[in-house]
Amino acid sequence: MSRRMKRRMKTGVMVYPLDTEKINAKANTEMRDKLELEENVVIKCANGEGFIRHSKNIYWLDSEGVIFTLPIDEDNPVVLPFYTHTDHGDGKSSTGMFSCASAKFHGDDLEQYIGDEGVPLENFVRSFGQRLEGNFWGIVEFLRDIKVMEEEE
Repeated sequence: MSRRMKRRMKTGVMVYPLDTEKINAKANTEMRDKLELEENVVIKCANGEGFIRHSKNIYWLDSEGVIFTLPIDEDNPVVLPFYTHTDHGDGKSSTGMFSCASAKFHGDDLEQYIGDEGVPLENFVRSFGQRLEGNFWGIVEFLRDIKVMEEEE
């Protein structure tokens, strides 16, 4: 059976989502003045970032199944972009198309922003279309290579 036709398997791997509420609060406290934001504007990190822990390593991935295959550390930081979010009133808001700021994380400084409740990998990576399925199976292959998962029998 081809990879494209395979149903997603239970991987036993948990993805720990980025605590966007916590990281957004800190970013707005530290970057607000520098960015000279209006009162109705805040900055927010994109949702859908998550982390897989393996031994002492942390691997970054997003909900579309793009994974950073080197552990996050001093030499391989993850850079998270922030976007403006403007409240126009009357329930209307908009989000900037381009990032207005970014923050670099190396591992230990990231731990405080990683959520406590994990989501199974097969549920974390969105499942709509061939590209996302290919990304999911690419992650499975990578996790088998680094011995996070066992080979399928």
